[in-house]
Amino acid sequence: MRTLFAAAAIAVAACSTSTPGTPNQKVQIPAPAFEIRQLVGPAQLNYEEGPIEVKFRLDIGNRADFPITLSRVEIVTVNPEGAAYSLDTSHRAYYFRRTIKPHENASIDFWAKAYSYGRSTRESEPITVRGTLNFETPNGHYNEVFVKEIGQYAGQND
Repeated sequence: MRTLFAAAAIAVAACSTSTPGTPNQKVQIPAPAFEIRQLVGPAQLNYEEGPIEVKFRLDIGNRADFPITLSRVEIVTVNPEGAAYSLDTSHRAYYFRRTIKPHENASIDFWAKAYSYGRSTRESEPITVRGTLNFETPNGHYNEVFVKEIGQYAGQND
């Protein structure tokens, strides 16, 4: 009986305690304006078959009243094999430490490992990518999930 009473007292105490917000909590902020562009792809690399690196540019606009820091981008292709390229699934996360001031824009370039399928009837097919932008704010973290179609011809992503 005494053990049951002690367990009940601990459970009540644990449920009634609260802690102030920690930096690891998810926050609600105005969603950042976001666009992803491919700057270098198979066409710029002569449609070489095999491992390549694709250069992307992230354009991010901070709509919040406080700075946000891009800490990580996770990105994968969702196309079936045989399109212009597939991103390497063993390299999904790319790490950054780029702070964007309130109501300002930033462009961030990065290279992603991929496999190019060379010249084929599908070389000009748009690539569909799915990803998550991970931001840190003074009040916690914020994640923005995206799915984007990226054209393979010059000017399609402008």
